[in-house]
Amino acid sequence: MRGSMKNFLFDLYGTLIDIRTDEQSGEFWEEAARLADAPRADRFRERYAALCKAEAEALPAGGEIDLMRVFRTLLEELSGARCAYRGDVSAYAHAFRAASIRKLRRFEGAGELLRDLRAAGARLYLLSNAQACFTYRELETTGLLHAFDGILLSSEAGYKKPSPLFFRAAFEKFGLVPGECLYVGNDLRDDVGGAHAAGIPCAYLETEQSGRYAEPYTPDFCAETYPALAALLISLA
Repeated sequence: MRGSMKNFLFDLYGTLIDIRTDEQSGEFWEEAARLADAPRADRFRERYAALCKAEAEALPAGGEIDLMRVFRTLLEELSGARCAYRGDVSAYAHAFRAASIRKLRRFEGAGELLRDLRAAGARLYLLSNAQACFTYRELETTGLLHAFDGILLSSEAGYKKPSPLFFRAAFEKFGLVPGECLYVGNDLRDDVGGAHAAGIPCAYLETEQSGRYAEPYTPDFCAETYPALAALLISLA
């Protein structure tokens, strides 16, 4: 495998972007309701949770909801006449997300890693569990929007990691051969387990956002720092 990998498929949050959000505090839901001109934050929060649950329950195993449908229904049902977003659900989704963000930055070394891989002749793809109504804006903010040859998010595919159906959707969309792909992520279940279920190896980067699981997952490659990850991936390109 060494020196022969053509396609590097990346996770985003916790792997390339360090993000912290708060969708639990009362202060956040007060702001989310205020943006929608909804009179009761508690009712707004409860309806959001109920809509997300209903969307998820209607999906097949491994399916992913699209929050745009949730936001559209929320605004139709609960927003007041003074809500500036009633005619622009995407703008409300952006405002909702912005109100929740406590930290958003590219990991030091992430941009350089992607640049060096491209210079080595590799093709780069972003495959992440993420909502399109949030993530494209955050890719632009962090300077990563144009770093990839292709992007597929779980809300677009209708499936999420670790389902192999998510990976297969990317293979089909981008014309990728699994034997020429390596996945790079920071989650043992979603990234390592998901990649293996789809028949591709995975390089695991341990970060503060990496999950802890009782089940055993064995990455093909491991790195604890960005310099180590960069050295590893360049050796494989």
